[in-house]
Order: sequence, then structure tokens, then C-alpha cells
Amino acid sequence: MTYVRRDSKLSADQNRPYQSRDILWLTVNDTIVVNFYRQNDERDALDTLLQWPIPDRCLVAGDFNARHHTWQTGPTTNRGHEIASWASENGLGLLNTSDIPTNPHGNTIDLAFSNVPLAEANVEDHLATSSDHFTLSLTLPNVEPAPTQPGKIRATTDDELKRFVEIVELGSTAIPVAASNPLELDKLASTLMSLLQSAAKAAGRPARKGARNAPWWTEECALAAARQAHAHTIVRLG
Repeated sequence: MTYVRRDSKLSADQNRPYQSRDILWLTVNDTIVVNFYRQNDERDALDTLLQWPIPDRCLVAGDFNARHHTWQTGPTTNRGHEIASWASENGLGLLNTSDIPTNPHGNTIDLAFSNVPLAEANVEDHLATSSDHFTLSLTLPNVEPAPTQPGKIRATTDDELKRFVEIVELGSTAIPVAASNPLELDKLASTLMSLLQSAAKAAGRPARKGARNAPWWTEECALAAARQAHAHTIVRLG
């Protein structure tokens, strides 16, 4: 799993270029973050990663369960040479410091690769995460903040809601009614979200800042309250 802090300056979306339970792709602002896990000599996850096209501003990190002399002195094991060659051919720099263990057994198997200039990785063995691996702290410089989110839109009157429904009904005719795989499902959800947002902008109005009135608080209620306050003021002054 991958957690992203809730922050107005961070925008995170999950990508699914391949079906894999051991690789998680995320787009965080302008950077692709890949959370990778490989169990011992399992092949599928590594095969998938090695064929994935590396984009600009990318970070790949996780438990590779492999050895190579570039990150740990000693014999190469569990396809370590393939991993090192993949990183070199794709312009990914190893962020780990060589021979700094990432687990209590003295092995360096949790690795981080990136093509982001000045990216750093540090083993924080004092940070306990209820795991038999040490925490690998990663720092990426110059991350562009997420675009400012537009203000909220309100569509509450009968005319606004009617117009909203009309726009959604018209736009939904071009949306597929079914999805046969996760990629199609993601595309369907994205298209539907875009339609709903566009309909709300076209039919509604920008929400005013400040406290929001309850749905039952009509102009008639506001007028009655104003009259009551005015009468109460007259009584006190009298």
C-alpha cells in the first residue's frame, strides 16, 4: 500500500499500466512514484517492472530481494545483474549508499532508483514501522505544487438541478455502459467524473465563502428572522 498525505499542494492518482498485485504506480503532482515488492525469486513482478517504459521524473522503490555489487559487496543473486542493467539503460540512478544494510540481517535489498536530479535516499534504522526492514527515507527536490483547485460549485435551485440533469443525460449517451477490464473501468470513471464536473459548472454557480445555510433556510425564513430581530430591538429600546 502507498499513503499520500492530505495536502492542498499534493495531487495523487493511481495508475494501472499493468495488472500486478506487487507493483503500485502513483502520479503525485509531476512525479511517477512506483512502490515495488518482489518475494524472493518470484519472476512476474520483476518481469513486469523491467518492461515498463520509464517516464521523466520517476521514482522506483521497494523490496527487490536481489544482490549486486553496486549496492552490496559480494556475489550477485536473484537477477541482480538484470536490475542493475535495467536501471543503467533507463537512466535511473541508484539512490542507496552502497553496503548500508536495509534489514537486520545486514543485506541491502530495499532499493530506490530515480531519474530526478538530486534525489536522495537515507536508511532511517531508528524509525520503527513494525517491519523486519529498516525505513528508507526518500527526498525529491523541486516537486511542482499541484494546480490550485477551483472553488466549489452549488446547484440547489429547481432550475439549476433541472439543467444539471439535462446536461448529464445528454452527455451520458456517449459514455460506454460497461467495462471489461481495470483500464476501461478507470477510463469510464474518469469520463463520468469529467461529465459531472462540467455539468455542475454549466448549471450551477460558485459557492460563496463562509457558512452555508441549511437547505430548509429559505428567503421567507430569513425575512421572518429579520422581522423578529427588529421587533426585539424595538421592545428593548422601549
